[in-house]
Amino acid sequence: MGIIKKIIGIDHSSGQKSPIDKSINISNVDSNNVFLLTDPRAKKSYETANRLDVLIHDIKFNVRRGTPWNNDELEYVAEIRKLLKQEIINSKGAYWWTSPHPTVYLARMKGYIRIKGRAFKFKKGDSITFQCRMAREQRNLKAPLLIGKFSLTNKSMLCGEMKPAMKGM
Repeated sequence: MGIIKKIIGIDHSSGQKSPIDKSINISNVDSNNVFLLTDPRAKKSYETANRLDVLIHDIKFNVRRGTPWNNDELEYVAEIRKLLKQEIINSKGAYWWTSPHPTVYLARMKGYIRIKGRAFKFKKGDSITFQCRMAREQRNLKAPLLIGKFSLTNKSMLCGEMKPAMKGM
């Protein structure tokens, strides 16, 4: 199925001062698009299982916590689009195991992603994916991304099913 789960190795997303001090244009990123960070294969999987409404609810109320996507999440999207266009990264053909089930990307060469004025470096061969607010809090991440080596799994989970999830929304 191409679902990716676990981190292996070092987390390179420590966040260093950005080598380029200019803002990231997020004006063309729709902060209300529920599926902005959902891999099309994951969405199709939920459609096929007649569970798309469950995924939508989970993204709106557990992943986004009842609000639109935050600016740092929109910056992640803008930076990923730029890196794809520059052919620095490409899709691995897999998505992350927890919702919103974002695409996992493979670094074709070394580079960095800028978010909130910081550069998050990656090396050729690293995997890159989005991390929801709850996952960031659990891992104490400084940005909505994870960089490292991931392994395949056949398990998937909604954000609301995670242990510290807000229940009853």
